Amino acid sequence: MDGLFSRPHRARTTAVAGTFVLVAFAGLALGTAMPVAVQELDGLSLYALAFGGFLAASVVGTVVGGGHADRRGPGPALFAGLLCFAAGTLLAGTAGSMPPFLLGRCVQGLGGGAVTVALYVVVGRAYPAPLRPRMFSLITACWILPSMLGPPVAGAVTERLSWRWVFHAIAVLSVVVMVVLLRPLRKVGPPEAVGTPEAVGTPVGETATGRARAAVTVAVGAGLIGYAGSAKGWQALPLAALGLTLLALSVRTLLPPGTLRARRGLPSLVLLRGVAAAAYFTVESFIPLMLVNERGISPTAAGMSLTGAALSWAGASWLQGRTDLPVTRERVVLIGALVHFCAAALTIAGVLRALPAATAAVGLVVAGFGMGLLLPGVGVLTLDRSAPDRQGADSAALQLADNLCSVLLVGACGAAFNAAHARAGHDAGAFALVFAVAATVAGGACLLAGRVTAVNTSDPRAEEKEHAPL
Repeated sequence: MDGLFSRPHRARTTAVAGTFVLVAFAGLALGTAMPVAVQELDGLSLYALAFGGFLAASVVGTVVGGGHADRRGPGPALFAGLLCFAAGTLLAGTAGSMPPFLLGRCVQGLGGGAVTVALYVVVGRAYPAPLRPRMFSLITACWILPSMLGPPVAGAVTERLSWRWVFHAIAVLSVVVMVVLLRPLRKVGPPEAVGTPEAVGTPVGETATGRARAAVTVAVGAGLIGYAGSAKGWQALPLAALGLTLLALSVRTLLPPGTLRARRGLPSLVLLRGVAAAAYFTVESFIPLMLVNERGISPTAAGMSLTGAALSWAGASWLQGRTDLPVTRERVVLIGALVHFCAAALTIAGVLRALPAATAAVGLVVAGFGMGLLLPGVGVLTLDRSAPDRQGADSAALQLADNLCSVLLVGACGAAFNAAHARAGHDAGAFALVFAVAATVAGGACLLAGRVTAVNTSDPRAEEKEHAPL
């Protein structure tokens, strides 16, 4: 069997890896600069929305990009996504106040969602099944160098120059990747439709326009919920209620049947991805802020917690990519969920001043190890259970669950943080509350990890169960 860097795959593998290096560097660098940016723009109360807006817009980019990749191939979605990401980063980096900064983050998210789902389609369509676990290991390894350079470089630039230079550099790198690396990926075209036992096709009569409209509705609903988390007084309740209503009207059309009921197999995989990612992303978002604001750590030192988490994530992903695993991939996913839960619980102790500030950072590092086992395993199982002409849609469902659950949890934690801060007058209890909520959600991911086993096709009622309504 040819390897990832053999002649048939070399150029494509290099292009995918280079694009993920950009994604990794951008995420870590921008995450390091974000606490300083929102403080300079007098937007600390909107800190959660700066992340939530990005994720909400990613919903639209994910759904539209995934559908386009299924019909036309992933190349155009990648090109448009990188262009949009660069424009949003530039807009945020030049913002003089929080509204244009948040708009830039939303444009970033729109492009980022399209890029990520298109790269998943490349992995599913251009590589044989035995190479996919190795490809996911390589994708995670792409975080190693950015994790070592991104936070310290971004922290140094932020401290000595300005956080704006970090955003400007990411915009330039996005354009470079778009021009230099995307050519080999343009050859990956749309497949012929092939059915699989767990393929969940687009419902009859559903159009690309209809899915895009539903994605916009979901994004607006998620954005309203995120904003409600930052709003003060009575305004939060009607905003949250309207957001939840919009989600209820549209989200089910974008997910595999049975997802909201955690049906075994592909639906539980999608829901697990969302729940686990939400818990991790919430911890990752608030730990740098806690270290800088509560413990007085410099942005550079606080950013090193992201470095450690990325390195442990890469190591765990390398382990799960081995072909001689002594356990099933479903069991690897369960182990990852359990490790993630224990680590999320550890971050709560990191708030206590009786313990060193590094306690919270260690919790994030261990959580990264758990996610390195869990997320690649979920990706491999999803692609294995998807028809070739549904890999874009099912990958989009993974990203949608990831982004949507993260928006909801980050928004809820943002509201809890602001309320606790206003009541106590200090941030220690507010951070402890946020991390406790994240740990509880991580515990729910452990329960879902036990339901990812595929539907038993020998059961005469399996087909009826698989296609039952939500």
